Amino acid sequence: MRYAEVIVNLEDRRAVEVLRIGFYQYRARKNGTLDRKHHNEIMHTVSKAAFGGLLPTAPSPGVIPAEHRFAKRRLEHLSQWTPTDAEREQLAELVNRRAGRELL
Repeated sequence: MRYAEVIVNLEDRRAVEVLRIGFYQYRARKNGTLDRKHHNEIMHTVSKAAFGGLLPTAPSPGVIPAEHRFAKRRLEHLSQWTPTDAEREQLAELVNRRAGRELL
């Protein structure tokens, strides 16, 4: 399952600018329910990406602690996708129609 999240700034309940766009994905089973095993893997990776750089002890001399960077990269691979140009155009059309003006 893939979805796009569009966060906009509102003034008087009207969208005036796009603040952020995110493209996310989750695995779904054949019956349409969320694959909990994959979801748990994503949540486990979130904690490593966020807190992996916090080590209880200092690393060995000459070792650069980069576990959190690898976890962040893995998290992006697990939970995000890159839309095609056609998908971006379709999203822009939908956002602009909903906003009643050209935002994208």
